[in-house]
Amino acid sequence: MQDGLTLLASVRYNGHEAIDMRWKTSLSNKFIALYGAIFLIVIGMTFWLSYIGSTGRLESEVNSTNIALLKQVDQKIEMVLKELDKDLLKLSEELEFVYFMYDSYSDNAHRYSNYYGLSNKMKGLMNSDPYISSIYIYSGISGEVLTDQTLIEGRDNPELRWLSGYMDMEGYSKWLTTHRIGAGTNARNVVTLVRVYPSVSSPGYRKGLLAVNIDETMLYNLIKDANGGRLGHIFVIDADGNVVSHDDKTMLFHSLKNQSDMVRLLQGKTDTGYFRVKENGEEETIFYAASKYTGWKIVSIVPKAQMNRPITVTRNLLLVLASLMFAAAISAVIFVNRWTFRPLDRVLGTVKRRFLPQKANPDAGSLTFLESVFDEMMTDREALQKQVRDSRPALKMRMVSDLLTGYRTEYAAVKHRLEFAGIRLYPAHYIVCSAEISGDKQGMSRTDLMLYTYALCNIAEELINMENRGAAVEMKDGLAAIIMSFEGGDAEQNQMRALATADSIRDIMKRQFGLTVTFGIGGFRSAMKDLSQSYEESLRALEYKMVMGAGAVVSIDDVQQANGGAYDRILQLADTVVESLKQADRSRLLESLRAVFEESVRSSYSPDMIRQLCFDLILKSYKMAASIGLDMRPYAGKITAVHNQLSQCRDWREAQQVTEGLLCQFLQMVVERRNQRGKNDTVDKILAYIHEHYRRSDLSLNLLAQQFQLTPPYVSKLFKEHTEQNFMDYLIAIRMEASKERLADRKLKIGEIAEEVGYTNIHSFLRTFKKYTGMTPTEYRELIAAHASPEASGPLAE
Repeated sequence: MQDGLTLLASVRYNGHEAIDMRWKTSLSNKFIALYGAIFLIVIGMTFWLSYIGSTGRLESEVNSTNIALLKQVDQKIEMVLKELDKDLLKLSEELEFVYFMYDSYSDNAHRYSNYYGLSNKMKGLMNSDPYISSIYIYSGISGEVLTDQTLIEGRDNPELRWLSGYMDMEGYSKWLTTHRIGAGTNARNVVTLVRVYPSVSSPGYRKGLLAVNIDETMLYNLIKDANGGRLGHIFVIDADGNVVSHDDKTMLFHSLKNQSDMVRLLQGKTDTGYFRVKENGEEETIFYAASKYTGWKIVSIVPKAQMNRPITVTRNLLLVLASLMFAAAISAVIFVNRWTFRPLDRVLGTVKRRFLPQKANPDAGSLTFLESVFDEMMTDREALQKQVRDSRPALKMRMVSDLLTGYRTEYAAVKHRLEFAGIRLYPAHYIVCSAEISGDKQGMSRTDLMLYTYALCNIAEELINMENRGAAVEMKDGLAAIIMSFEGGDAEQNQMRALATADSIRDIMKRQFGLTVTFGIGGFRSAMKDLSQSYEESLRALEYKMVMGAGAVVSIDDVQQANGGAYDRILQLADTVVESLKQADRSRLLESLRAVFEESVRSSYSPDMIRQLCFDLILKSYKMAASIGLDMRPYAGKITAVHNQLSQCRDWREAQQVTEGLLCQFLQMVVERRNQRGKNDTVDKILAYIHEHYRRSDLSLNLLAQQFQLTPPYVSKLFKEHTEQNFMDYLIAIRMEASKERLADRKLKIGEIAEEVGYTNIHSFLRTFKKYTGMTPTEYRELIAAHASPEASGPLAE
C-alpha cells in the first residue's frame, strides 16, 4: 500500500515537470529564437540600406559643400568690393571732390590747393584699403582726370578715352572685366569699378566719373585665400564669358563663351549649380555661383577622382563597421539567450506556480498580473506629471537666477528651457528691475511676505506682457527680480517704458494691498549675456531708497554722474524734434526745433557745431521717415545739396529756416501716409478718452479695455497699428505736453503739476520729463522765461 502511494506521488511529480518543460519550450525558447532572428534581420537590413544609400547621399553632400564654398568665396569678394564701393561714395561726398567735378575755383591757388587736398585723400583711401591699385577721378566739365599720382588734361588724351566713354552708360555703376591700363613697365592688368557722379543721375545730367582699379593678381589672391585650395581649379568670368581672373594669366583677355561647357554655364537660369562633363576622357564636375552684385560667375572645375575621395573612404569605413556590427549582433544574440531570458523563465515560472493551482486557465492569471503592472506604471506616470507641474515654479526661479548671475548667456541655447518654464523673452533688448516690499516687515509673517511677493510678481508679469515680454520671480523675502524684454526701441525709449511700468506696479500694490514697493531699475542691455550687469545696477539703484525714501522708483541713470558734453545735451533736445515729426505734431515740432536753436545760441555754441547739429537733425529725421515705410529716395540726392546750403548760412536763423523747411516736407509726407491709412472709430474714441482722462494716475491698457469692452492685447495692437507707437509712449507724450503748458505758470509748484498730469510720485515725473525733453522742469521753465526776453542774434562767424 505504501509502495503504491509512493509510485502515485512520483507519477504526479514527473507530470508537473513535464508540463514545466513543455511550457518553457513553447514560450521561452520560441521567443528567444524569434528575438534573435528579428535582431539579425534588422541589423542586416539597416546596414544594407545604409550601404546602398551612402553613395548618393554623400555625393549630394559633397556637391552641396562645394556649392557652399563657392558661395563663401562670392561673399568674401562681394564684401570686399562693397566696402570699396562704400569708400568711393564717402570720397564723393568730400568738398574737394565736388569742387573738382564742377571745376568751381575762385582762382588758380584755390585750384591747385584743391588738387593737392583731393590727391591726399585719395592716397589716404588707398593706404586704408590694400586692394585699391589706383583711383581715377574724371570731370566731364573740365575734361581733366586726377589720379593719386598726377593730373591728366585734355579730352583726347589716350589715358582718358577708356574712362570718358562710360559717361552715358546704363545704371549708376559698373564693374569692368580685366583690362590693361598704363604702358611699358607701368602697365597693369586691373578690374575696374566705374561710378557716375552725382551718384544717382541719368545720362546728360552727369558731371563726371569716379573709377577705382583693383590689381587682378590681388583679386585672384583674395579668391585663393577664401578657397583655401579646396575647390580644385577655380576662375572668374563675366556675364559675356570674358575671363575676369584666372590662375593661368595667359587666359586673361580671352572669351570662353564659345566653349560648349561654358555655353551651358552662361545659359543657366539658376544662380548656383553644377553639371558634369568629360574632358580628354576624364569626367569632371563644374560648379558655378553667380554674384548678384557684380554679375560675375565664379567657376570651379573638380576632377572625379577628387570628388569621389571622401565617398570612397566613407564607403569602406561603412563596410568595416557593418562587418563589426554583424559580429557584435551574433555575440549579442548568444549573450541574450544565455543571460537575459533565463531570469525571465524564472519569473514566468514563479507566476505559473503561483496562479496555476488557483486558476483553471494559466493565461488568465498572467494577463491579470500584466494588467496590474500596467496600472501601476500609469499611476507612476501621473505622479511624475504632477511632480513636474509642482516643480515648474522652482524651475522658473532657477532659470531666472541663472540668467541674472550670468550662468546662462546665450538666448538660442536656453530658449526651449525658458518656454518650458513659462518664461517669454525676446532675443534682445533687456532691462532688469529689483522690487522690494518696504515698510514694517517685523509685523508681517514670513508666509504673508511670501504671498505678497508672489502677488507682486504676478502683477508685474501681467502688466509687462500686455505690450512687451518678461518674467518676475522672488529672490528672497520681500525682494523680487523683474526682467523686462522689449521687441525694439532705443535705450532711452525702453528706459521710459520700464519706469512707467514700475510706476503702475507700485500704484496697484499700494491701492490693492496697501503696501509700499520700492523699485531699482538697471541700465538697458541689448544682449542676454549682459543681464547680470543690469541686475547688479538695479540692486545698486535700490540701495538709494535710503536717500529717496520708500516707494521711490530709482533708475541707475538717476544715481550715476551724467556723461557727455554740451553737444550731447542738444542732441537730447533733437530727439524730441524727431519724435514730434513721427507723431505728425506740427506745433510741437516747431516748438521743439525753436528750443533746440535757442538753447544752442544761448550756450554760445560755435557756428560749426550749429551747422553739424542741423545736419544731424536732418539725417535723424530722414532715417526715422524711412524706418516707418516712407519712400525717401527722392530726397537722397538732396542731402548733399542741403549740406552745402547749410555751409553757406551766415546767420543761425537762416540755418533754422533751412532745417525747418526740409523737416516740414518730411512732416507732410507723414501726414499724407496717415491720411491714406484711413480712420478707425474705435481708435478715435480711445484717443479722445486718453486726452480727456490723462490726469488719472491709474489710466492703463486694462482701464481702456474695460471702458471699451475689449481685451488689453487687442487694444495695444489696434493702438499701435493706427498711431505707429504703443500706448505708454503716447500717454507719456500727452502728459509731458500738458506739463510743459502748466510750467508757463510760475505760481504752480512742480509737485502740483506732476499730480495734475497723472503722476503720484514726483521723482517719476522729474525723471520722465528729463528723458522726454532733455532738461529738468526747472530748466524748461527758465527756457520759457528766456523766450520773453529779446532773442539772441548775430551772424555765424566763419
